[in-house]
Amino acid sequence: MSALSLNKFLTSTAGVGLMTLATVITSGEAARAVSFGTSSDGPGKSLQEQLNAITVGGPHIDTVNGQTGYQLFTNTATGSSIGSLMFEIAGFAPTNKFGIYNQNGDKALLFDGVNDSGDRTVVDFLGDGSVSVSTKGLLPHYKGPTVDRNYANFGNVFGYYLERGDGTTFYTENSRNQGSYQQAVVYQGNNQTTLKLAGRQPGIFTDNEFIIAFEDIFQDGRLDHGFITDSDFNDLVVMVESVKPVPEPATLAGLGLVAGALGLKGRRKASKTC
Repeated sequence: MSALSLNKFLTSTAGVGLMTLATVITSGEAARAVSFGTSSDGPGKSLQEQLNAITVGGPHIDTVNGQTGYQLFTNTATGSSIGSLMFEIAGFAPTNKFGIYNQNGDKALLFDGVNDSGDRTVVDFLGDGSVSVSTKGLLPHYKGPTVDRNYANFGNVFGYYLERGDGTTFYTENSRNQGSYQQAVVYQGNNQTTLKLAGRQPGIFTDNEFIIAFEDIFQDGRLDHGFITDSDFNDLVVMVESVKPVPEPATLAGLGLVAGALGLKGRRKASKTC
């Protein structure tokens, strides 16, 4: 291949990489905003109304335009994350389970059916790759002693899941859901809104905190346990802190392609000047 042809190839490869990345980003943008339906739970029970009800200062969280599209996370420097169960408005609440999963699909349970609004969990991402979970029921609905669980070889890149009593599991990672439908919405704190969670003092919703809100009926329009989804995303809502979003695998692949193509082109230019 001539020098001119090689240069054209590298330029084309870089262009393809940039177009691939643009496609990934565009696809992510398009997929990040779900359309809410009318909640079948009655007046005041929609996700927007529930969040409005606990907002005691600053701007309200915009459930439509505030969606982040985040799907995977990792720990921050403390290596620990606290989660607070905000509310569950679901017939499946007594059997629903909430937790984190790693890229192998292994699950670590944070809350189960016995937990309710105001309960908390602490997740420690340990140096040996294991995860330690401590879940406690808090007043006014205390359910018993603290439950400690340990999970070996878990790692520290994870998403959040909601598992129903029948074993059906929904993930923050859309690609893991049936038909790649979005079953969760994620909101990041804005450092302005003051929220009052059940049993807690009011506090600022900081950018170190995220709200994870799940829909526990299939989003593909099928009849599911006698229901068709109302897309209200109020079925299990949790706030987590001290976690950081990480890029999706597809985005990383696009970045790698761009970096590789530009790196090759840069080396080619350098060799021509030597």
